Amino acid sequence: MHNLIHWISSYASVLAILVTLGVAVLLVCCLECTNCPSREKDDIFSRHEV
Repeated sequence: MHNLIHWISSYASVLAILVTLGVAVLLVCCLECTNCPSREKDDIFSRHEV
């Protein structure tokens, strides 16, 4: 357990960057998707489309 905590604390900045990039990619993919089936079903997207 101590080794795991030490590894996470050593690579915390790398993990934070990877998580941030992953979330950014998911947001871009979802927002740029024109034929996304969830947009047609979702009330929030249909009410707030630009």
